[in-house]
Amino acid sequence: MNAIAAKQADPPPALAADTKDKFDDQAAAIRQQMKPGGYWEFVSGTERTTVERRLDEISQMLATAHTAGELQAKEKAQVLTAQEEINAILSKKDGRRLICKSVSPTGSHRKQTECQTFAERERERRDAQNSMRDRSRDAQGMVTGN
Repeated sequence: MNAIAAKQADPPPALAADTKDKFDDQAAAIRQQMKPGGYWEFVSGTERTTVERRLDEISQMLATAHTAGELQAKEKAQVLTAQEEINAILSKKDGRRLICKSVSPTGSHRKQTECQTFAERERERRDAQNSMRDRSRDAQGMVTGN
C-alpha cells in the first residue's frame, strides 16, 4: 500500500449513537471487538475500564430517554463527552489503523515507504518483548546452574 492510500479520510467514529437501541448494539459490538482478535484488542486495562465505565454512563442516561434528543442539555453534553472519550481511546488503538514511515534501506539514500497496521506493529513489539524476556530467563538459568 502506498503512502497516498494510507492518508485517506478517517474512519467513522466507533460510537455515534443517538437512540437507546443503536447505542446498545454499538456498545455490544465495541465490547466484542475489545476481546483478543478484535479491532481494539490492544486497548490497555486502564483504557478498557474507562471505555466500559463511559459506556455504562451513556446507557444509564439513555435508559430514561430513548433518544439523545429527549435528554436535558447537561445530559446531552455528558453523553457527547463520553462518546468523544470512547472514540479517542478506540481510534488510537484501532488495529486496522495504518501507520506508514519513510525508511532508507541499508546502503541507499533513497527513501521507501513502509506501512503496517497498528495490530501488526503491536504484535511485533509484544513478540520482541517476550523473546527478550525468554532470553533473559534462559541466561539467568545458565548462571544459576538450573
